[in-house]
Amino acid sequence: MKIAIICTEKRPIPAVQGGAVETLVDLLIRDNEMDHKASIDVYSIENNKAKRASRSLQHTQCIYMAPTDTWQTLRNFINRFCFKTHLPFYTHTFLTQTIRKLKHRRYDWIVVENRPLFIPPLRKHLGSAAQIALHLHNDTLNQQCYYAASVIRQCDCILSVSDFINHQVRGAAKNVHDHTKAHVLYNRIAPEFFRLKRNYAHDLLRKQCGVMSEKQIVLYFGRLRIDKGVLNLIQAFTQALQKNNHLFLVLIGSFTNDDDQLHIMSALDRLPSGTFSHLNYIPHDQLPNYLSEADMIALPSICNEAFGLTIAEAMALGKTVITTDSGAIPELIGSNAGIIVKRNQRLNDQLAKIILTCAANPKLRMRIGRHARETALRRFQPEGYMEEMMMKLNRPDADPRSIRHENRKRHVDQ
Repeated sequence: MKIAIICTEKRPIPAVQGGAVETLVDLLIRDNEMDHKASIDVYSIENNKAKRASRSLQHTQCIYMAPTDTWQTLRNFINRFCFKTHLPFYTHTFLTQTIRKLKHRRYDWIVVENRPLFIPPLRKHLGSAAQIALHLHNDTLNQQCYYAASVIRQCDCILSVSDFINHQVRGAAKNVHDHTKAHVLYNRIAPEFFRLKRNYAHDLLRKQCGVMSEKQIVLYFGRLRIDKGVLNLIQAFTQALQKNNHLFLVLIGSFTNDDDQLHIMSALDRLPSGTFSHLNYIPHDQLPNYLSEADMIALPSICNEAFGLTIAEAMALGKTVITTDSGAIPELIGSNAGIIVKRNQRLNDQLAKIILTCAANPKLRMRIGRHARETALRRFQPEGYMEEMMMKLNRPDADPRSIRHENRKRHVDQ
């Protein structure tokens, strides 16, 4: 099968600059390199480091486009105007260049990564014969979105990263035929999160953050935003610390919003000295070394998560995850692979209570962590990712459990 993957205009492939969507595309490519199921052309923005990294790929060709042009500022203004006025128009130099190249190639499927507004121009220029799929990573095609029904109508298939997103897409579809285009393709996790560090010197995080051995680490990792529940976590930790002074809070991540940074840093400043630490950036492949030292991982998002990749990664490491009932999170956690707190006016109190309960019950943490790892091994390993995508595209109702996962246990307890 010949597949084109159209990435976003933000970051390159291979994912040398990170990015959630780009990391998942990398997993697709790496899985296909191991078990060749398709010939893949990836359309990506140009980047010299990514170009060099792509030379080692045998079954994937990376086709690069300039990320911008002299008219992009005007294009952005037009896009904002059309969005505000609900005009069905979108323009971007990356998309224009991609369409120009696609016209000279033939594919079994063209898969668009998380850019619904790419669909109408692609359909217009490539015609009805092209099979176009949207791989949706965010809650953008819902009943509140004015262009959702039109985009769904012009897609041949929509692969959503969770049941929650899939439900939103189906709710925006205008007829039975469009409703049946929507299917679930769960995200996968990089293999390093499944390799337990038995022989690793478990003092890296404690040394870097100055955490004494008797302290219990409550850890958050991800973007430092209020809608990710970071402020709620700090406030809950403050309450818990008053009853258990052996707790230590670690935040790993970067700020993306000045207002959020102001409020979060202000809350941290009110904590007693020597009770918290902030690590700005850790390379993604090094994160397991840090997360493995946490006694519990708190990810109390208060926005509707499309998937919750950080939660799945923490589960793969066998950690007790404290989280909320936001978006797709409950379907990831299930009934016994984490602790879910309801988003309501008592959120901070409940978080504080759960932190204290977990701190006092190591056996509880071990039991939840074991169930979490078992769930992650069953659902989020990268092996078979490409094959499942192909089955969903060609036989969308196929049971993913029927897909061959002969290497599923490859990383278990390595």
